[in-house]
Amino acid sequence: MCCFLQNILVFKMLEVFARTEIIQYLAVGFGSLNIITSGMQYGWPSASLTHLQNPNDTTVNVHLTASEGSWVAVANLIGAIIGSPLAGVTVDIVGRRKMILFTFFPYMASWLSIAFATTPTVMIFGRFISGISDGCIFTSLPIYIGEIASPKVRGLLCSSVPVCLIGGVLLVNVLDTFMTLSASALFSTIPPITCFVGMLFMPESPYFLLTQNRTSEARATLEKLRGTDDVDDELNRITESTKQSKEESKGTFRDVFTIPSNRRALLIMMLLRAAQQLSGITALVFYVSLILQAAGATYSVTISTMIFFSAQLIMSIVGSVIVDWTGRRFLLLLSALGSAMALFVEALYFQLDSEGADLSNWNLLPITALVVYVIFYGVGLQNIPILMLGELFPTSIKAAAVCFGDLYFAALAAIVSKFFKLLAKT
Repeated sequence: MCCFLQNILVFKMLEVFARTEIIQYLAVGFGSLNIITSGMQYGWPSASLTHLQNPNDTTVNVHLTASEGSWVAVANLIGAIIGSPLAGVTVDIVGRRKMILFTFFPYMASWLSIAFATTPTVMIFGRFISGISDGCIFTSLPIYIGEIASPKVRGLLCSSVPVCLIGGVLLVNVLDTFMTLSASALFSTIPPITCFVGMLFMPESPYFLLTQNRTSEARATLEKLRGTDDVDDELNRITESTKQSKEESKGTFRDVFTIPSNRRALLIMMLLRAAQQLSGITALVFYVSLILQAAGATYSVTISTMIFFSAQLIMSIVGSVIVDWTGRRFLLLLSALGSAMALFVEALYFQLDSEGADLSNWNLLPITALVVYVIFYGVGLQNIPILMLGELFPTSIKAAAVCFGDLYFAALAAIVSKFFKLLAKT
């Protein structure tokens, strides 16, 4: 009798889930696990380089020079230069869901390489192949979310991407506080494994299915996502949208540079990305622990690093909430001015310290200035360049423009991070 009642209860729960929109939340949740994985790879150098570059640290399997450490840090950005165009070319051929599933394999190979690396080459290789997945997931998942989410929650679900990225950065720094680097890398395989298993049971985008003339599958998918059989109106809208897209000429990389309006949009995008990266955010994310060590911190560098990334996570959420209320221009100006002032204070501290000034009463200034910097950075420079990328270009050229934007970001971030290490030697 008890078993019979349990079966009835399970059946009722499944029936309730089938009549709600929970599937779209599950799909976004499983897919976002690999955004968290990307964030963990992005934040991994800040948590690890202090150990790897310490020749007296016996908890690691390999030790790195400063030069090798800088290549380990930027290797995933170089990999993203390959991953972004790879996804841009194939996401409309194999589908969004399969592209998300593909990212599992480089991520797993990356974490296993990092966990068992005994040479710098293996570690650099592991970081490089993670960048391939980074480029693929940041191209495919936003498209997938935009195409499966109902209009009333689309904005909320799309905003989960930057939040999950910074959440992954914070998570890997917490893990490396309590685990060895090898154990942390093995633990970090849990998100991509969970993502892969979960996405096996998630539906493909109905937009993609209609572009492949698989109308009956698109209807079944839409019914599953919306939790109702009444999807005729939405299915018709999607059908008309896909037909219109096929009839319109698809923009190419050449159109990004040859059409005057696209060139203006491209210039704005490049300036926004340059302001973002030249503020030094990627270098700070990679090397914040080493920066605080170089400042001769008398407090816990580990705790300070977690405070830094916690502030970045909180301000990422705040910036997403207030951007439509305050406007893009005001937030960008405020963010740029505040970030510049905080970085000036940080630079002044290191300059005075290099000249032998007594700064013993100012030992909290480096972490304070960095937290103030990331607060101002988070409200504008962090999210608005990404947001504007989707608003500046017409639909026909957007895919090519986004692909170029991702390539430009990865190349610029790699150059700035590498240049930072060169400057640090002088």
